[in-house]
Amino acid sequence: MNRTPISHFMIVVLVSCAASLVGCAGSGGTTPDAPQLVSITVAPAAPSLAKGKTLQFKATGSFSDNSTQDLTSSATWSSSNTAVATILSGGAQPGLATAVSAGTTTIQASLSGVSGSAMLTVPAATLVSIAVSPANPTLAAGKTLQFTATGTYSDNSTQDLTSTAAWISSDTAVATILSGGSQTGLA
Repeated sequence: MNRTPISHFMIVVLVSCAASLVGCAGSGGTTPDAPQLVSITVAPAAPSLAKGKTLQFKATGSFSDNSTQDLTSSATWSSSNTAVATILSGGAQPGLATAVSAGTTTIQASLSGVSGSAMLTVPAATLVSIAVSPANPTLAAGKTLQFTATGTYSDNSTQDLTSTAAWISSDTAVATILSGGSQTGLA
């Protein structure tokens, strides 16, 4: 009866076990760490936005493997001064800012403990035009007429400027007009 020598059997078993262990080590080894978020850049960096207007901000993440990714929709957005501007976080338009009033505010995008920011300025509205009414009146000699001045500003707002405007008549022999006092704009 032929028998396999014990030493040969043990070698086969050891080689088989060694191969099995290598296989286990190969299949159960650790996977490389996922790239880590290092910084967030918010753009535009220092915009100016007129009152009532909107602006879309974008957040770009930089990772430890030097890759970048658009994080606009996944970041949490905030405004340091919501009286100056508000910003949407989540929903259909994350990162959309709306200018509320003149001033400055920091717009911030945050994700996984990392944040980036931009400084948003809402400039004070400037006077663009003045409308005087009535526009082309007819006035009998000796009669009076109250004019009003309405200012239109760069943010499309309007304001009554009757009491603050300087009033003049191009021909005082035809008509005079009061400037200053309680009856400013009275011709």
